[in-house]
Formats: sequence, C-alpha cells, structure tokens
Amino acid sequence: MSSTKVYSGSCHCGDITYQIRLTLPPNDTIGFDGTRIYKCNCSTCHKMGMFHCRPSDLVNDFIVTSPSDISEVGEYRCFTKKIGWYFCKRCGVRTFGVGGGWVPTEIDVAKWAGEESGEGKLQKVFMTEPLKSGHTGYDGKPLHYVSVNGLTLDGLDLIEAHDKGWVYYVENKFKKDGDYPQMRFKEPFEGGCY
Repeated sequence: MSSTKVYSGSCHCGDITYQIRLTLPPNDTIGFDGTRIYKCNCSTCHKMGMFHCRPSDLVNDFIVTSPSDISEVGEYRCFTKKIGWYFCKRCGVRTFGVGGGWVPTEIDVAKWAGEESGEGKLQKVFMTEPLKSGHTGYDGKPLHYVSVNGLTLDGLDLIEAHDKGWVYYVENKFKKDGDYPQMRFKEPFEGGCY
C-alpha cells in the first residue's frame, strides 16, 4: 500500500530549505512516471554524491522555501547545460537539480504540506515549470526535471529504500550521445555506487 508524505530538506547550514512530496513505495517499474529513487553513474552525479529522489508531480510536489531569492543559491551546469545542480554557497552541500524554469509564488506552506493547521499565512516560495523553449527531455516534451539529493532529506530512510529494492541504478557514464540511459534494479552500473 502506498502513502504520500511531505519531507523537508536542507543544506547543512540551513540557508537552503525545501519540501518535497513523495509517494512510497515508488513505482516498481523503471521509467519516468511516479516517484523515483535512483543512483546514476555519470561523473556529475557520482562526484556530487547525488542520491536522486524525484517526485511524481514535478510542478506541484517540490517547493524551495529559502532563501527568498533563488539567485542566492549556487548553481553548476555542465555538459549540455540542461540541468542546474544547486548548492549552498555557504556550506557547499548540493541539495537538488532542476531542469526547467523557476516560478516565484506565495502559498500557505503548511496547507501545501497537508497540515490542517494552515492558517492562510502566505510565504514566498519557488516552484518549477517546464522550459518554454529550447531543450527537450527524453520524452520529446519541453524539459522539466526535478531531483532532490535524498541525503539532504530529513526522515527519509534510504537504508529501507535500498533493503526493499526501491532504488534503481542508471547508466549514463558510457552511453553515446542521444542514447536512452540504461536502467536496472539491484546493482549499480560500472563506475557507480550503491
């Protein structure tokens, strides 16, 4: 039986805070629908220590609650420059990757998180949207990518995720340009890690 829960995440010093809504267990098939938990063997993900956790609804299931200006968050783009890998400029922790646009908005964060105590107090947050032009994803649609570093989430048991076989592994290190990445459960591809 699956359940949906909001998890809070942050960098080490707390300058970056965010929330993500995940449905667990994730899909038991590999693909792009539903919550996904995975490790990639590409040099970027491997060296950054990314333990990918992707929400089902990229538009509505992820919010950045601080800082109040997204430009205060460090950003690194490599290779095709499609995805920004965001990190704290103060403590250096890599918190999430986003391919798409940032949308500043005001919401009742407690209500967004499903708390009945939402009192209508609005807070500025940042949400994401697909790119309006330019890059496309593997599905041919405008690029929209959101993945948080599971190591920066509070309360998500990554050992349980591994033990229950929820984690899958992606081969992006040795694929040729334009190839669809290979994916599998149980063990990482060459150059990856558990």
